[in-house]
Amino acid sequence: MQIELEQNPQRYTYNSGVWKISASNDIEPIVITEGRETLDVTPFLSVSGVIVHIAGTDYYLGSDELVGNLADSFRTNPHYSYKEHSKVLGAVMGRTIPILEVKLDGIEESISKQKERGKFAGVKEVLWAIEDSYKGLIEQINWTLSPTYPKPKDEYKIWDLNLSGDYSINSLPITPLDENKRIDEKVLEGNLKIINDRIAQLRSDFNTIKDIFYFGKSTPTSTTNYNVLASAEGEEFEVQVVTKDSVMASKVATPTTQLAEAQSAEVESVKTEVKTQTTTLQQRISNNEATIQAAQSGDANAQRALDTELKALREQLKAIKTV
Repeated sequence: MQIELEQNPQRYTYNSGVWKISASNDIEPIVITEGRETLDVTPFLSVSGVIVHIAGTDYYLGSDELVGNLADSFRTNPHYSYKEHSKVLGAVMGRTIPILEVKLDGIEESISKQKERGKFAGVKEVLWAIEDSYKGLIEQINWTLSPTYPKPKDEYKIWDLNLSGDYSINSLPITPLDENKRIDEKVLEGNLKIINDRIAQLRSDFNTIKDIFYFGKSTPTSTTNYNVLASAEGEEFEVQVVTKDSVMASKVATPTTQLAEAQSAEVESVKTEVKTQTTTLQQRISNNEATIQAAQSGDANAQRALDTELKALREQLKAIKTV
């Protein structure tokens, strides 16, 4: 679209880079010489009226509308231009379209910091704003200049942790003790091996996580992609991390010690039973001796019978004590 002059456009003529402005045939025309600066403006911006230059590059960004208006108007309107033309009575002609410059020094410094931080967040790869022909940076500029442009997203890949452990115990076979109060040694041996293997996997997985998030060490190849919204830059921080590896130790009853404990319990049970029987027999002997003493005064037959029973009881007690 041609941007028309607001006053007396008929007075302006253009020829070979020179505008002449004539008030009448009797007055010498004012001459404006076109500026030499020529920019290759790429139509990547979402807003018109401004050109953005990425410092240190040949990237000059404008909108489709701006590029079209410049092409349609530069012959007829010397005031609508990013160029600075020759001056008239000290006044600048042209330069009405501002050129904003985006410097990369701060961006590159920020990227360098973020690369180091990313190591401690499990980040494998980031598509930075200045990569892919400044795609991310251009999107950020558009979002900054236009209230309707969607907020750009950061694209990055993270490491798969590839955790190897199976920490459940649901599948471990549980069997009761047999009639001899013994556990199946093969089942116990298998369960202990499974538990030990899982403890080793757990420790290995923990070290993997620790290496990434404490020390920024990378893990094997990942193909996971994530798109997330950009977040604000935080304050600088430095944390010193000290870690210590430890090994869990516990006393586990082996099949041999379990059998010995069962036998010991059996012996204690027999000892208790013998002690109980001994006490009962001693009481019965005492009672019979009292009966004998009472019968000695007159009943000889009862005395003999009681004496025979007393001997039998003593023999029984003697046999129990030898067990």
